[in-house]
Amino acid sequence: MKTSFISSLSIQTTMRYAVAKAQQDMVAAQQEVTTGRHADVGVALGATTSRSLDLTRDVLRIKSMLTTNSLATQRLESSEEALSKMSGLGQKILDSLIGIGGSSDSTNLSVARTSIQSALDTFASFANTSVNGEYLFAGINSDIKPFENVAAQGSAVQVAFDAELAKFLTDNAIASRSDMSEQDMSDFLDLMESKFDGSSPLTDPPHDIATVGTDFWAAYVSNASDENMKSRITQSEIVETSTNSNTEGMRKFVLTSLISMEFLTNDISDEARSVVTTRAQAYIGQAMSSLTGERARLGLSAERVKKADETLEAQQKIIEVHLNDLESVDAYEASTRVKGLEALVETAYTLTARLQQLSLVNFLR
Repeated sequence: MKTSFISSLSIQTTMRYAVAKAQQDMVAAQQEVTTGRHADVGVALGATTSRSLDLTRDVLRIKSMLTTNSLATQRLESSEEALSKMSGLGQKILDSLIGIGGSSDSTNLSVARTSIQSALDTFASFANTSVNGEYLFAGINSDIKPFENVAAQGSAVQVAFDAELAKFLTDNAIASRSDMSEQDMSDFLDLMESKFDGSSPLTDPPHDIATVGTDFWAAYVSNASDENMKSRITQSEIVETSTNSNTEGMRKFVLTSLISMEFLTNDISDEARSVVTTRAQAYIGQAMSSLTGERARLGLSAERVKKADETLEAQQKIIEVHLNDLESVDAYEASTRVKGLEALVETAYTLTARLQQLSLVNFLR
């Protein structure tokens, strides 16, 4: 009978390799139990791995769009709220103008001017509203403060307004503002309206601050771009998700405020002041109507974003179902495999410990 030599070292080495492989398999199995998907998708799916990658990329794209849409929704809702507050300030000015009526009482006129100036100051703060570091009413110039503080004493637009009035009086041989007739006042307001709606002809301006060819709005009030922010809300749909401070509503609001603060005084004739009051009421009405129109436009954009989100979420669910069918594992089977591997490792440890205890000394007597 022939016996073969078996080294205890070789047995220990084999057991060590078996333990290392079992531990590696157990880590993968535990990961599958935790995540519910294959630990190595490429090995598990083979040729269909590319399909899994395509579906994963689609899910990430949809999640990115949903994140962008949430920012657009926040911008739209904040803009709508600010426009609503602006419209409320317009109503406040209209109430002040109606309250004056044909009164020439200095106290009533002073109260109305103070109220209108306060409304203009608050209006400017709303026009400079920012969300997430972006100015809502700056158009695409979202990093630039869009609106100057036009209500402040000595602001550039008020200085230009006063200079333009002085030039108008001089050009028409009118001694002072108290000598302005109804027609004079109407002509001057027509001139100022053209300067605030951008229709004033552009000429080479002389050195004085107020010129016939100066667009007051662009020169002294607004730093905003006429182009609004746009957002891609689906793969094929792009919508405007902001407005800007160059709209008719904002122009007419400031024009109303300036002519009211300038001419609602008792140092001009009742007839001329009546023209100012009538024009101011018409201008603020146009301003409120335009602001409401902007709110409606942004509201439509917000509704489109909402519907786009619903569509994207439905697409995401469908894709995730297919992706789960490809990558998911049987949690019960993976858990059973973990337990089996744990038992294998424990057995290997036990055998290794016993082998290490083998020694010829134990058999020598």
